[in-house]
Amino acid sequence: MNSAEIFAGFDSSFDKASYVLLGVPYDKTSSFRTGTSKGPEEIRKASYCFEPYLMEHDISLNQIDLHDVGDLDGFRDYEELREDVSETISKIVSKGKFPITLGGEHSISPPIVSSVKKSFSDLNVVILDAHLDFRDIYEGIEHSHATVSRRISEIVGLENIIVGGVRSVSMESAEKGKPIFFTSEQIKREDDPIKKILERINEPLYLSIDMDVVDPAFAPGVGNPEPFGLSSVDMKELVSRSSPYLVGMDIVETNPKYDDSAITANLASRMIYELIGSREKKKG
Repeated sequence: MNSAEIFAGFDSSFDKASYVLLGVPYDKTSSFRTGTSKGPEEIRKASYCFEPYLMEHDISLNQIDLHDVGDLDGFRDYEELREDVSETISKIVSKGKFPITLGGEHSISPPIVSSVKKSFSDLNVVILDAHLDFRDIYEGIEHSHATVSRRISEIVGLENIIVGGVRSVSMESAEKGKPIFFTSEQIKREDDPIKKILERINEPLYLSIDMDVVDPAFAPGVGNPEPFGLSSVDMKELVSRSSPYLVGMDIVETNPKYDDSAITANLASRMIYELIGSREKKKG
């Protein structure tokens, strides 16, 4: 594990921390625009943009104990990534701490979910993603960014996964046996769709955010940008309202190579602030 700039300057020890942040700069199955391996670094840089005091939650993140363990990297292959991620996340969760993982591409999420499930056998998962990502194999690769929801469904069960913000589905994934999903249009236009999502799934809940769920107007720096997505305010509400039920979260697919003015990294970083602030307010 190498050293990295600490997220927002939070420097609590691992033992004291309630939240533990980890970077996984993996980018080996990207199929359109490479560069997400630099995502964790840029999200950390962007974290210094914000006031630690969140006025709507009336809480300062200076009061919260967060430990940044740095980045896991140097993986020879996906098997090595899976072993390293599983070992690290299992240690975090087994100590009763909340893991926040920065990607990297979305293929890092299944081993995280698998490790969290060891401590929460009845784990449910919400994935926010522009793409359903339910292929079994993509470009000859089983553990691809395009097979994430399929791999996660094999871990927690198809009935325990929901995908939100979808606006791209492959023909093979459109067939029977796919997870329940909500399109971005449903989330934006239906009467309280977030409530409908949360009503369909039980806690404990894990949240996986692919930044391409957000419209490219708000998050241009991603590997596979897809128009007609969620706004940054939609994202904020989804994170805030799900936060009381969460036991872990990852935020992936920030691609600094295509992120003018660090717009996407800024939003990803701010969503971590929102997660912690809203979760602590509702706990209190």
